[in-house]
Amino acid sequence: MNNVLLDPLPTEWNGYPINYWFQIGIQIYLVFEDDELEDFEKADVIANLLFPGEVPPKEQVQECLEWFLNGWCHDRSPKERDKRRLMDFNNDQWRIYADFRQIYGINLNEADLHWWEFMGMLWNMPQRQSSFLQVVDIRRKKLKSKMSKEERESIRNAQYIYGLEEKKKKRSVFIQMQKSKRLMKSMHCERK
Repeated sequence: MNNVLLDPLPTEWNGYPINYWFQIGIQIYLVFEDDELEDFEKADVIANLLFPGEVPPKEQVQECLEWFLNGWCHDRSPKERDKRRLMDFNNDQWRIYADFRQIYGINLNEADLHWWEFMGMLWNMPQRQSSFLQVVDIRRKKLKSKMSKEERESIRNAQYIYGLEEKKKKRSVFIQMQKSKRLMKSMHCERK
């Protein structure tokens, strides 16, 4: 386990150099969500995105992918996971961009951030200052019977505005092999 306070952020995995920039992580998620690509195409594109040179054997690529996508998050997974999509790099791009400009003074078009650095900063922004995290909370919010009619209607309207379409349950090569693991944890990492 890396400690960002003590260790340099990794630039290789088991001796294989990796493309560690945050844009690579975003592109990997976009490939996962691309319904136009077949599973074998996704696997090939992701391997070529992640490794600039020699690509390790397939089973090691899958292990590296999980490490790359989730290595930044050290929190435990919730016992009961919310299966809804809570974020989308296409839909949320301007919220994320604006938050990084406003909160950190970082222009993401010019930034040279490691994927782990980007994700750690993304999910740990001050809640009240982050339009992105406020929208994630709206998507996550559950209607409760003790809420007033107006409150439930307000939440429904906000979830309609900011809601994400659920992707078809197509099993990609990587998701199929990692189903019980934390492959997509970084998109659902709970805030403390």
